[in-house]
Amino acid sequence: MYQTLLALVLLEGVLLVLWCRPWWPWGVTLFSRRIPVPASLLLDFPDTRLQADLQSDQWPDLLVRRLDRRSFAFRESFGFHFGWRYPPMMRGLILVDVQRRELRIVGRSSWTVLFVVASFIPALAVAPGGVVVVALIFAASYLVQRHRFLAVEAAIRGYLDPRA
Repeated sequence: MYQTLLALVLLEGVLLVLWCRPWWPWGVTLFSRRIPVPASLLLDFPDTRLQADLQSDQWPDLLVRRLDRRSFAFRESFGFHFGWRYPPMMRGLILVDVQRRELRIVGRSSWTVLFVVASFIPALAVAPGGVVVVALIFAASYLVQRHRFLAVEAAIRGYLDPRA
């Protein structure tokens, strides 16, 4: 089981680093938002400005990359960071839907986290205290990831605000 988890972590890490377009939409949705946007703003999404607005001294940087004409991906950087650290559970996707005139922001769970959570059930019989500690770490990480996701949504809504 350890080898499977290690292989999954390595594979997922490689796919994240390479920004692999076919892989990015796959996963269990943790967070999702739909933002109505005027058609004129959909054609010129400010992805470089978004990445600059999401930089933080407290958390690892969020990187934003264009996957194709109508989709952008975001994830935490893997670089050195001296602030808070947490197990990354999410990668995000911003989809431009011209027909519905909206932006969809979707945060998907990493497959490694799903595998670890699935292994909690057999581990409860062996080390229930350890499972509780790991579950608490994942719960805290989920709350941090929710905060980061909402920061992306707030930045995008800030671009749409005519007073900004």
